[in-house]
Amino acid sequence: MKLWLRFKGALRNLTRKPQIDRQLDDELRAYIDMVTDERVAAGMSVAEARRTAMADFGGIEQVRQAVRNNRAGVRMDLLLQDLRYASRQLLHNRGFALTAVITLGLGIGATTSIFSAVYSLLLRPLPYHNSSQLVSVSTSWPKYNAVSQPVIAADLVAAQSETRSFEQVGGYSLELEGNLTGNGDPVRVAGARVTANFFPLLGIVPQLGRAFLPNEVISGGPPVILLSDQLWRQKFNADARVVGKAAVLDGKEQTIIGVLPSHFSFPDSSIEPDYYAPAGLKRDTTVSVPFFVMYVIARLRPEVSIEQAQAEMQAFFEARGRTYPAQMAGIPTGRQMVVEPLQRHLTGDDRKPLLILLASVAAVLLIACTNVANLQLARAVSRQHETALRGALGASRFRLIRQSLVESLLLSSLGAALGLAIAFLTTSLVHLAGAPSGSSTPSQVSELLRLPFGKVSTAIQIDGWVLAFTIGLTLLTTLLFGLAPAVSGARKDLRNALQTVALRITSGREQRLFRYGLLVIEVGLGVVLLISAGLLVRSFVNVLRYDTGFDPSNTLTGATILRDDQANGAWPQERMRSFSDQLVGKLQGLPGVQAAAITSLLPLEPTYPNSSITFKETKADLPGTYRILTTTSVTPDYFRVVGTIVLKGRPFDTGDRGGMPLVTIVNRTFANQFLAGDALGKRFYTNVGGSAAHRIPATIVGIVDDVKHGALEGEPQPEAFVPMDQIPASRMRMAVRTLSDPRLFANALRQTVTTVDRDQPVFDIQTMDQRVSDATAQRRLIMLLIACFALLAVVLSAVGVYGVFAYSVTQRRYEMGIRLVLGASRGGLLRLVVIQAVRPITLGCVVGAGAALILSKLIASLLFGVTPRDAVSFAVALALMAIVALLASAIPAVQAARTDLASVLRSE
Repeated sequence: MKLWLRFKGALRNLTRKPQIDRQLDDELRAYIDMVTDERVAAGMSVAEARRTAMADFGGIEQVRQAVRNNRAGVRMDLLLQDLRYASRQLLHNRGFALTAVITLGLGIGATTSIFSAVYSLLLRPLPYHNSSQLVSVSTSWPKYNAVSQPVIAADLVAAQSETRSFEQVGGYSLELEGNLTGNGDPVRVAGARVTANFFPLLGIVPQLGRAFLPNEVISGGPPVILLSDQLWRQKFNADARVVGKAAVLDGKEQTIIGVLPSHFSFPDSSIEPDYYAPAGLKRDTTVSVPFFVMYVIARLRPEVSIEQAQAEMQAFFEARGRTYPAQMAGIPTGRQMVVEPLQRHLTGDDRKPLLILLASVAAVLLIACTNVANLQLARAVSRQHETALRGALGASRFRLIRQSLVESLLLSSLGAALGLAIAFLTTSLVHLAGAPSGSSTPSQVSELLRLPFGKVSTAIQIDGWVLAFTIGLTLLTTLLFGLAPAVSGARKDLRNALQTVALRITSGREQRLFRYGLLVIEVGLGVVLLISAGLLVRSFVNVLRYDTGFDPSNTLTGATILRDDQANGAWPQERMRSFSDQLVGKLQGLPGVQAAAITSLLPLEPTYPNSSITFKETKADLPGTYRILTTTSVTPDYFRVVGTIVLKGRPFDTGDRGGMPLVTIVNRTFANQFLAGDALGKRFYTNVGGSAAHRIPATIVGIVDDVKHGALEGEPQPEAFVPMDQIPASRMRMAVRTLSDPRLFANALRQTVTTVDRDQPVFDIQTMDQRVSDATAQRRLIMLLIACFALLAVVLSAVGVYGVFAYSVTQRRYEMGIRLVLGASRGGLLRLVVIQAVRPITLGCVVGAGAALILSKLIASLLFGVTPRDAVSFAVALALMAIVALLASAIPAVQAARTDLASVLRSE
């Protein structure tokens, strides 16, 4: 009750302050008049009675202020007074205010933008029920640098009933791609096979229909599918009656049993499936050949830790490995099971780059704060006469510090408002870039923002936690740049302060050292960011210069998948050969096309081991006798189209037809690793297109240069190529080399495929240059952002250097005049200022270089072809910062050299 009455009183005092002040004045006047009347009645004159009454009262203004200080809400009233005064001061010094707000706005905006990405991708709980209990279970072979690999499906089925660490164990596989026909043009759709408990495990309930039943995910179960919300809206016009209807996938009817909610996001950063099909698992948990694999997601029991689950899964899979058939004996060797939180699994590759960006932008914010702190210190010195007078008139030290901090808070708040606007703009651009677009050629800005962190980029947003972070950042910046000037300007030695101003004495040694210390911090942080940017730029250049094994210029690519259809059933090999022959012939006949080819795997696409080979003909594969590698089917002109050099032997030709002895071309790594470089004419036995029990002899007729797959900086792996006519592939990638801009041939490519078979959709149409750009997207974005932060740091540091020495020259103008009178040359004044600037700049460069030597190890994993202590990067960064800082100090030095002696004397 007392609190409520006090709140009401405070609110009344704040909202009705003029009326209450008038009432107080009336009361004070009435009291003085009453005392005066009493003394007049005692025999005093009117004038004497009023004088003594006023003297005994102690001063009306002091009493008025004492009464105000005891009112409810006085602190808020004083804060509002300080805000009004601070606003007037900033309006009076618009140049300073604008500089400080823009500086802080850029720092806070950049920091908030990066934090929103860090929070959305690394800290915010996943959009699933009790997501903290969800874990990923994957397989790794450290010896082969193979991480986050799926597990054998039969092992997953066994784990569902034989492990105790988990409440549920589910899984999915991503090998499903199909052609959806009917309801308009055929479209290519991506799908995933999931276990029956997959959606209940995540806490997802379909918005229409139901999820899969246990009997539907068993091999041979009914043909049923679930639709994503996006496919339901785009292909089925959001028809609420779609449940129970049939969809034609690869020529086979599938019954739609449900539609997933719009907010559902698939727990794999590489794909967002259009539909979901049953896993097709076997009840028997015995592992046999052939087998298929699935990615595993499980829900931990509340009392079980990650470490306990890891230990159980390692022991469980070691026991399972001992039951594998003989031809799989090598799989358990060196296998390690990894159990980790699902969120960490999804953001594993993005975690370190995001944290590095956050550290970099925090350095920029710190530079901005030190810059504004220097400006505030300079203003505190110029306002020391005003501060001394306010202290002489009775203002306490706390009152003066509070006034300065309120002014700093107002600056920070304005900077935070500008920073939030920048952050909202940035996240809006990311959302627009990640939104589905009908354009087949997205803009460069769209690709730059969308690709680096995959589909999860669209989850970045400004929410309550990010706003709270910005508010905290505002308070932190207020303390960082406002506290030191506030304390410095509120000293109680009023006599010295007034004498200092009266005698034109410049700021003291302590203040100068403090400002120079801030300057050293600015320059040092700028050097750290410049060195980091230099290392990343050199790494990016090295990646682009690295031998990729192909020529991406003037090359257009696309893809199609030959799936079963209702009329003809599965595609026989002869029909596949006919399709590829017709398509290549029609593509080569297009005007402006130099050559065309078809392959099952394009450069830069990730490899997948699809065959095993032996160099001796054996009836059974014993451990250690076979090698697993990628075998790619290509048409004769493939190497000519992609620009891969044939080092020895010959390319494929039209004589390498089906029914003839199998020939093959291997890459340089295959030849060196397996045959000591002498591979031409040698023979090996492969199960490509067959099985482990039936291997085909293949004769090596050529050796080609290594082609990069997955990443430009990755190490090449052994790869074999076979003629498409001898080993046809249903997954076909088209490549067309053109005489002009390949993007102009996109429609012609699509129409040509349609003329060969109108039911085959064409997707993933890109130039090879686009694919190279995609492969370097994250590295490019991180390089550009840190380079921008470094550039901003250099500019802010230069502004800081200029501000410190421009203020110093202004304060020492009288001293400069005296030096000129005593015979100093103008060149000497120039050297004096520059030499004084050299010391903090040099110290800042040394400190920055030392810090960079320590911190550069943190970005070592992002470097390629350059060491964290690269001398060129360090030398260029130090030279650039030193030159820019010295040029910034030279401007006030020139002003000092141009001091007009006559005007200085007149001003005195």
